[in-house]
Amino acid sequence: MQEPVVFKVGEERLFGMLHLPESGGSFPAVLFCHGFTGHKIEAHALFVKAARALSKAGMAALRFDFRGSGESEGEFRDMTVTREIVDASAGLDVLDGDARMDSDRLAVLGLSLGGVVASCLAAKDSRLRSVALWSAVARPAALCQEPPRQAWGQLIRRHGHLDVGAHAVGEAFIEDLPKHDPVKALARTDVPVLVVHGEADTSVPVSAADLYFGALSERPAPAEKYIVPDADHTFTSLKWEAMAIEKTVDWFRRTLRETTPET
Repeated sequence: MQEPVVFKVGEERLFGMLHLPESGGSFPAVLFCHGFTGHKIEAHALFVKAARALSKAGMAALRFDFRGSGESEGEFRDMTVTREIVDASAGLDVLDGDARMDSDRLAVLGLSLGGVVASCLAAKDSRLRSVALWSAVARPAALCQEPPRQAWGQLIRRHGHLDVGAHAVGEAFIEDLPKHDPVKALARTDVPVLVVHGEADTSVPVSAADLYFGALSERPAPAEKYIVPDADHTFTSLKWEAMAIEKTVDWFRRTLRETTPET
């Protein structure tokens, strides 16, 4: 079952889709954070397929568009990671405020730059009980310092914005990136974290998964790394997407399972 969702951050409306299990009861729920220039559907409907798989497994899922992306209000040129963390926190409020959700079993899934958002949200919001990262950026400060993006800052300052796939990237985005270290942020938490990455990802190298897992494995909290053989950044084959989704559904099923109160 799917329900359209609209919520506000300031005066701007954000649009999303809530997936619910067919059965009644109090559901665990997962918030989806899309990637840079992405949206709540994502490539080859990856987020739709994952949300439906979660609902089939008895969990709710909310996928939404950050401000300035997809159908949500706002301008993309105003987008920053800090701004998207605020949006994600508002999305978590939606789940937490829905009586059908179990507020003690909330989780977040982040893809690519959305993985940075998810990591930073988990570090600041104690409501989250589990995290899954897909092809997550580990070093956001380096995004505009490495080929082919090393001239982004210079070009933005010269022209006022940068045209990235018909998205106007503003200077605020570049200036905001160094403020975030998602690996260190997650390493300070006690939240279970699953790291999923494509072996042949050319957008965010698989070494990013190693950075996350290296820091996370030093904590007492559970952490797993799952590399999808031969897969690209968004798991663009039926086999690859199925592997990523199945692993993630199983992860949330295990880490969000209902605990029996002590008697």
